[in-house]
Amino acid sequence: MTAVTKPIRMNWLDAARLAAAFGIIGVHSTSDRMGKAFIDYDVQDRIFPVLMRTVSELANSEFFFFLALFLLAFKLERRPMSYAATMHQQAQRLLIPFAFWTIFYAFFVLFKANAFGYLDPMVERVMSPSIWVDYFLLGSSQYHMHFIPTIFLILLFHPIFKLALKQPLLGLILIPLLAFNLSMSTWIWSNLTDRTTIDYLARASKVLSYLGYGFAAYAILGLWQRKFDAKLSKQILYFSLVIIAIMFLVKLTYAANSIQSGVYAPRIGMIYFSHTILPIFIILAFLGSQHFAWPEKMSNWSKYTFGTYLMHPIVIDLIDISMKGHQLLPYQYVLFKYTITLSITFSLAILVSRIPFVAWTIGLGPLPFSKAWKNKEHNKKPVALPAT
Repeated sequence: MTAVTKPIRMNWLDAARLAAAFGIIGVHSTSDRMGKAFIDYDVQDRIFPVLMRTVSELANSEFFFFLALFLLAFKLERRPMSYAATMHQQAQRLLIPFAFWTIFYAFFVLFKANAFGYLDPMVERVMSPSIWVDYFLLGSSQYHMHFIPTIFLILLFHPIFKLALKQPLLGLILIPLLAFNLSMSTWIWSNLTDRTTIDYLARASKVLSYLGYGFAAYAILGLWQRKFDAKLSKQILYFSLVIIAIMFLVKLTYAANSIQSGVYAPRIGMIYFSHTILPIFIILAFLGSQHFAWPEKMSNWSKYTFGTYLMHPIVIDLIDISMKGHQLLPYQYVLFKYTITLSITFSLAILVSRIPFVAWTIGLGPLPFSKAWKNKEHNKKPVALPAT
């Protein structure tokens, strides 16, 4: 009898997805109610929030972009699909939930605006037809929604990323493309004055430069397919940790500036490159840990990361509103906000995933009344046993 080999689960990749969710929530939990580095407090009070943000940014939004591209590459290599089928699937998984959350956040932000006394301009903003164009094209209805339209535009180019599968050195194209984005965005913000023009040109520059993450994703997938043994994997892990440590030291210089100024300023120079190249070495570190005994339950938890990404601002805003008038030191406020946001958001994602009519909003279920939804509902009904 032939032994059945149990398929190997990429638990290291599940761990990376969880790290991305923890990191994003950490980044968004370490600013004050106006998105600054607790500018109204003394310098020493800013140290903990800024350092916690710096650690959280080890799994930053660029890491989320990279993971999304790597997961697509991995799935397409396992189960190839046509370009049209791939983009249709991605549109269903990304754009339909995006439309739902765009409308939701466009009105949800009014609660916080009302609580902090800037309701009138926000209502006027929502009533403007042009702002809805920005909401749907730029994802500007909430600070995290930019991810979905941006990643979808990047995915349009996924066939050319496959060149790096057999030629991993093409992954290095990320560096000049990031330099292109830094140069273009600096020129755009320095020479243009119309905010709408700035926003759209800056986004176009970002999409073009972040194509480099697609090449890097396929390059790393190509390396992973070569089946590293435990010894080589450990060497990759150690090498990645050394580079991460060096880049982290550079990021600490940015943290020092933020602590002094109370503002999270735009990143330039080596600070920018350390921030944007870091995701590559973070994923390499996780890949280097592929022979570790990662818990099997990682796969169960990791599927909720997209939901936590989409819904965590709800909890953060509600905490900001509920804590109005309460005097906490920045470190107390940040720890409270991070702990509560992380636990409630994951619980909320699990709850939503178990309700078929809304599970699609976080990418974990078919659209209501679609063919797949009807089949799923039909399969839940008891099946009569054949007569004996």
